Amino acid sequence: MTPDEHEPDNIDRMLWRVLEETFEAEPWRRAAPVVVINDATGALSAWSRERQLNVRFVQDSAALAAAHADVTGPVSTTPTPEVLSGAATVLYRLARPLEALEELSWLVARWASPEVVLLGGQLQRHLNYSLNTVLEQAFDDVSASRGYHKARALRARSPKLLHGTTPPRFPRRNFVQVAGIDLHLRAYGLTFGAAKLDPGTNLLLETMSTDAQFASDATVVDLGCGNGTVAATLAKRFASVRLIATDDSASAVASTTETLAANDIAGVQVVHQSGLSQLADASVDAVVLNPPFHRGTELTSDVAFYLFDEAARVLKPGGVLWTVFNAARHYRAQLSYRVGPTWQLARDNRFIVTQSQKGDASD
Repeated sequence: MTPDEHEPDNIDRMLWRVLEETFEAEPWRRAAPVVVINDATGALSAWSRERQLNVRFVQDSAALAAAHADVTGPVSTTPTPEVLSGAATVLYRLARPLEALEELSWLVARWASPEVVLLGGQLQRHLNYSLNTVLEQAFDDVSASRGYHKARALRARSPKLLHGTTPPRFPRRNFVQVAGIDLHLRAYGLTFGAAKLDPGTNLLLETMSTDAQFASDATVVDLGCGNGTVAATLAKRFASVRLIATDDSASAVASTTETLAANDIAGVQVVHQSGLSQLADASVDAVVLNPPFHRGTELTSDVAFYLFDEAARVLKPGGVLWTVFNAARHYRAQLSYRVGPTWQLARDNRFIVTQSQKGDASD
């Protein structure tokens, strides 16, 4: 489930042009290390390779890392000090959460070259001054490029003198109650919902607290584990089951790991993978899912449908998928088609909770 192979979009085309302008103004940068972070299409990575830049790659998404591997080879899942060391230019597609930019800009300012320029690209309709304000926490010089292809880059230069090994406000911390259970939540910048209790997830877990029953040896998967709310709650309520928490995002995997540790929960297997690619067919008893309905800044149902198919593949005959989704998405028919008979268990003014059962192999 990836975009068309290495096909550039308007953000890529804009960044190519801005980067060429940067190299023309400062030719020394062309030979200095460049870091490409979270390339969405693969086109920016391919362009960097074609121009024989001294380039390093970071990719949060397991799916995109696999899709772009023919260009990038192995990648780092996070912008570590080693990856950023000596970097003179950093290219980044601005993500929706401001927390993501706050975390990344601190890391770049702390570990990259003092001459680094961070180019954060996005469509103009998604840019706002809050992004500048976040960048100004870590850089003294923040400006915007010219607009090309209805997109623009925010440029950050002159990093501030920072101390420490990690951004001071990360992981984010929160304390919540979920279905009568006290939880400490943790979240890194790219994790959906940060360290907040998602209202849909809350409805799902409240429903499961009264309706869910699992055999003591059941294998239950938290698909799209995010900040670890579901995995931690299920671990506390169903201590005897085998739990697997998994997400396409390395940030989410790190957040779930931190949440489990903050709640003194051991024994949950946390996996970074696209969908459920590392799990065998018909190998689990239940899957719990709050599917995303965005890819980057765009609304889409494709991700949800892919995850429904993955859940159906790994469920044993008779296994159950628990899903919560925004009522406006109308997913029940797709769940019935892709997984099996589907019932609505709960609904509020925004969300619907369903249970889908995979049919027997003979059905």
